[in-house]
Amino acid sequence: MLFIAGAAAFVAIFHRNKARRDDAFKVLKLVLGATGVGAVVMFAVRLHEAGLW
Repeated sequence: MLFIAGAAAFVAIFHRNKARRDDAFKVLKLVLGATGVGAVVMFAVRLHEAGLW
């Protein structure tokens, strides 16, 4: 996932073709959206297991 996000971010920032930049930005949003929710849930579970929440 990290490789996909990195490649999409690179294309979204540095590519000259606007259509490819737009597509890369969509992929980046999908990847970060999918992993973002999972990361928040995992963080909450870890805090609960540690007795901090």
